[in-house]
Amino acid sequence: MTIRTARPRLAIAVLGTALGATLAVGTLPASAAVSDGYVSGAGGYRDDWSDETVHANYFPRSNAACLWQKVLWAEGLLTNSEVDGAFGSKTAWQTGKLQSRWGIPTSKKADRNTFTKAAGRLKFVSGSTASGKRLELKYDGLVNDFTVRRNEHGRHGFYLDGGWKAAAYKLRTCV
Repeated sequence: MTIRTARPRLAIAVLGTALGATLAVGTLPASAAVSDGYVSGAGGYRDDWSDETVHANYFPRSNAACLWQKVLWAEGLLTNSEVDGAFGSKTAWQTGKLQSRWGIPTSKKADRNTFTKAAGRLKFVSGSTASGKRLELKYDGLVNDFTVRRNEHGRHGFYLDGGWKAAAYKLRTCV
């Protein structure tokens, strides 16, 4: 006579559920900043942009797109009047030109590789990298510079049209 218990079946069910959950999480965007709704960071600023992405199919009309366009403006690839927070064909084209100039894969998207490369041009101006403290940086472009601020909540912002704009994914105030 064989006595079967529910334990082996329960263990298999639990393992299967855990594996399924792990695989599902693995398909989500890795960016805590995107899920937070802002370009953001904490501690050292060099990696703040390393998990950011914006392109024609991913938050194309946003202040995050506007921040990327400010990078293109600083690199001499857009005029200031073209910084409008709409990641369209010209922004995509100029992003590809910048990627080519920087020697990184040309996707025409401001993807993680591209934002990471751009973050290498951020220079410390003032403030503190400590949690809960303000930090002021300068993006040192080939042609122009602009100021980037990280507030007490770790959210990045930039100056445009006479005011500070939060680098948000679900907000577009730069038009």
